[in-house]
Amino acid sequence: MSADPSIRLWKSARDGDRESLELLLRQHQDQVFRFCRARLPSDNRAVDATQETAMRMINHLANFRGSGKFSTWLLGIANNVCREFQRQDYKWKQSAEDAVDRLAATESAYSTDPSIAFETENLHHLIESLPDRQRTAIILRYFESLPLKDVAQIMEISVGTVKATLSQATKKLKQKFPEGDFRE
Repeated sequence: MSADPSIRLWKSARDGDRESLELLLRQHQDQVFRFCRARLPSDNRAVDATQETAMRMINHLANFRGSGKFSTWLLGIANNVCREFQRQDYKWKQSAEDAVDRLAATESAYSTDPSIAFETENLHHLIESLPDRQRTAIILRYFESLPLKDVAQIMEISVGTVKATLSQATKKLKQKFPEGDFRE
């Protein structure tokens, strides 16, 4: 039996149990929203992406093989949805303030110490300045605390590529934010 508690719900939902489907959606909606909010320019776009992710999850439950973690599979869907939304919004350029607002939306989940507010704001600006691939890897690894294997699966790249991407990103962040404590 899998250690992932979502697998039991997934099996029931896949077999048509609506209550299990609702529980599965509720169990993962906050994580999906946080991820989408960190990737997209507004709460509204993140809500739309979260809903689209939920619809795709429902429509493709049978495609999940049950061999990995359900949350990894679901965040992979969310990652694809966010990419599509970003392509739709490619002409729209966000200001630095929007970038801080977007990442600050997840602030309560990561830090509540007001003494580091300024450094956190600067870090959020720096993370936003990273290329999309590096930003996504940083968000998944450090903000969502996912193992490298899961980050690789979500981003559809190898673990070695994730390590290299994180290394490149942390080097850039260290150069621009030397006070930061970055793990590689």
